[in-house]
Amino acid sequence: MYKSVTAEEAVKVIKSNSRIYLQAAAAVPQVLINAMTARHEELRNVEVCQLHTEGEAPYANPELHESFHVNSFFIGKNVRHTLKAGNGSYTPVFLSELPLLFKRNIIDLDVALIHVSVPDRHGYCSLGVSVEATLAAIDNAKHVIAQVNPQMPRTH
Repeated sequence: MYKSVTAEEAVKVIKSNSRIYLQAAAAVPQVLINAMTARHEELRNVEVCQLHTEGEAPYANPELHESFHVNSFFIGKNVRHTLKAGNGSYTPVFLSELPLLFKRNIIDLDVALIHVSVPDRHGYCSLGVSVEATLAAIDNAKHVIAQVNPQMPRTH
C-alpha cells in the first residue's frame, strides 16, 4: 500500500531496536534522516546500516549513541568520527555481495529509507543516481519509506 505523508509521519514506523538501511551516495534521503534523527529522544538502539553517504549524518552524532548505532559497510568522512568514538561498527563486505546479506536475511532489515524520482505516467519511480544494494533492501525490508524528489533524475 502506498500513501503520501510527511517525513515526520513516515518515520514513525521506525521503532527502538529497528535496523534500517539508507540509500547511498548522492541519493541519501536527507529529509527522512532528519525526521528520524529528530525522534532521537524516543528511539533507542536503532541500527543504521549504510554504504558511503554524502551529506550530513546527524544520527552519527556521538551524543546520540543511545539512540543510533552506525553499521557502515564503507567508512566515509561523515561517520568516521563516530566509529572512532566507539559508537558504530564497520562490516567489511564486497559491494557485489551486500545484496545477498539482505536476501538471505543475514542482515534482516526493518526499514529501508530511499530517495526516488516522482512517479511516471505509469506510477513507477526511479532510484535515480544510486541503486547499489537498494533494490535488495527494498525487496527485503519490512517497510520502505521513499522520499520523492522532482529533482531526482530518472534512470533506466
